[in-house]
Amino acid sequence: MQKWKILIIIAIIGYSIYALYPSYAYYNMSEAERDRLSTEKRDKYLESVIKLGLDLQGGMHLVLEVDDSGLDDNAKKDAPDRVMEIMRNRIDQFGVAEPVIQRQGDKRIIVQLPGLEDPDRARNLVGTTALLEFRLVREPDEVGRILTDFDRVLKGVKVEGSVVDTSGVVTSEDGDTTAVVEEETQAAKETSPADSLISDADSLLPILPGTEDLEVPTQEISEDRPFTSYLITQFDGGVVVDERNVREVNALLETPQAKRVMPRNSEFFWGSRAQPLQGGGEGRVLYLLENRATLDGSTLIDALTRNDPDDPTLLNVVFRLNRQGAMIFARFTGENIGRRIAIVLDDNVRSAPVVQSKIPGGEGRITGLDDDQEANDLCIVLRAGALPAPVSIIEERTVGPTLGRDSIVAGAYAALGGFIVVMLFILVYYRASGLLACGALILNLIIVLAVLAKLHAALTLPGIAGIILTIGMAVDANVLIFERIREELAKAKTVRSAIDAGYERAFRTIVDANVTTLITAFVLWQFGTGPIKGFATTLSIGIAASMFTALVCTRLVFDLITSRRQLRTLSI
Repeated sequence: MQKWKILIIIAIIGYSIYALYPSYAYYNMSEAERDRLSTEKRDKYLESVIKLGLDLQGGMHLVLEVDDSGLDDNAKKDAPDRVMEIMRNRIDQFGVAEPVIQRQGDKRIIVQLPGLEDPDRARNLVGTTALLEFRLVREPDEVGRILTDFDRVLKGVKVEGSVVDTSGVVTSEDGDTTAVVEEETQAAKETSPADSLISDADSLLPILPGTEDLEVPTQEISEDRPFTSYLITQFDGGVVVDERNVREVNALLETPQAKRVMPRNSEFFWGSRAQPLQGGGEGRVLYLLENRATLDGSTLIDALTRNDPDDPTLLNVVFRLNRQGAMIFARFTGENIGRRIAIVLDDNVRSAPVVQSKIPGGEGRITGLDDDQEANDLCIVLRAGALPAPVSIIEERTVGPTLGRDSIVAGAYAALGGFIVVMLFILVYYRASGLLACGALILNLIIVLAVLAKLHAALTLPGIAGIILTIGMAVDANVLIFERIREELAKAKTVRSAIDAGYERAFRTIVDANVTTLITAFVLWQFGTGPIKGFATTLSIGIAASMFTALVCTRLVFDLITSRRQLRTLSI
């Protein structure tokens, strides 16, 4: 029986050292060596390393709220779970080690990203809905008609910043502001804003090259052209607006007057970003699109990056559609050769290329991306899919790596200090037997860390607190055993019988105390959040390890000593 116990203990010790070696080697590497491991994507090796939690290595803590106001009752039930799954897919591709994604209440989701070095990138990745749509860009004559109507009905509307004052609008007796159209002169009716704007189909943005010849004019808001005065130029599908006037244009578009003359089958969408204009300033494109998407991202099956054929230094995002989507896309492009099709992502136009020919393969390309990182992130959100409902970040905390390093040092000193103090006390109070208890404590610590490594658990400050508490409980078990042995020795029993009686009498007390603590730890793990779960995990592992080292390992050593020679006294 003793041989089997020896083999089991040796196997556990050997496996624990084997499990901890990758962590020991990794945290003794230089930053360059760690980066090389990540670049080589040695996933199996990195998975064996004990990860550090958000509070130890820094990172982001986000609380998201799902806006399910636009969903029906059935969709509302599983919307948070679907959001969590899509978030997990995105973050896994983003490359964050040991992220924490968990639900809080009915509509909130907690996202923790340990070790994150680019908070802005993560914020955009998490907050993007990724609703991909393909819409037809309207013809220039329709844009001109709408602009003419806007200038008619918005006369007298004053804009200060983004606040619209409609007090100066002439209204009819029945209160209809559109009645001012009948009171305009025939000359005003015949004047089209398109005649006073530059007609340039290639005026702005990567999809509309040629910004080197476009200068920003000095704009004066005309009473006769209250809307088009804010515009720089018109092209075949929209207009260009000075970035400084975007808020005013948005405010005018939201007025009741503008909404009344806006065709029901059309809708304005902004380009995804502002671009520099020749002569200073930046401009944004305002596209006029069909209000109904011909195709959406539900048919997308893959997205990847490829070099731009026109500029190999830039990356494009190439997407593939499923069979149904490819058929719709082929018919859509075949019917609209020579026209622009807008690729809309989250209500912003990413690009609006001109269809040169029918595209039968179900493959498209998104151009005009700022850099490789944006291209890669766009692939991530497209592959993971669109969120079923918009999410907003209602709480954000960033833990810097410096604070994390300070926490590691403080936690390590606390654990080491407590460990040394406890061992000194045991050695002084229990002498040679105390040395055996110290060995059990060291083995207990090794087993706990090894199990954490194999469970791919993240070590947090609460986890370190759980380890320190485990050390105290492991000592408590040894104290109970040693005090029972002392009581038996005081009854003039032999050393062997005193050891047997001491372990037997202490066994029930140790089990009762540890089982009740295990139940508490289970409740904490079941109902607690991230840090509390970390504490409960390390505490549970530590309790099991302390019972093994105190009741099995130390007992085996005592049995081996007493079986080889007859002891008359015991240093305890």
